[in-house]
Amino acid sequence: MKQQLAKSVALSFLSPLFTGCVLGLYFTISNQGGFSIFLSLLTGAIVNAHVVGLSMALFVVPGYLLLYRINKVHYSAILTLGMLGGAICSYLFAAQNGAGFVINSVMATMAAGLFLYGLRRFA
Repeated sequence: MKQQLAKSVALSFLSPLFTGCVLGLYFTISNQGGFSIFLSLLTGAIVNAHVVGLSMALFVVPGYLLLYRINKVHYSAILTLGMLGGAICSYLFAAQNGAGFVINSVMATMAAGLFLYGLRRFA
């Protein structure tokens, strides 16, 4: 169980990389900005990866363990914990408003989804 959780949490840390690549490709294609915009958005997402780590450590993993203990694990609850944790951690440690706040929340939700995927994949 501990190895499965550790692998799933490690997989969830790919979320900033995925988010940075998707946003970077979108703005590079739509704005004709070139490689500098892609690199800027990718590094910006990686810099805000601490929000994902805090969200996983404070909300998603403890919530999953609690739901697992009472045998009521629902994917929607874990994803909601990820988004709530991302919003709270982003507000406290990174961005209080604007696009950065929303992107950090979505990045934490994607990390919770990757966590759930890892739990099923490594079972």
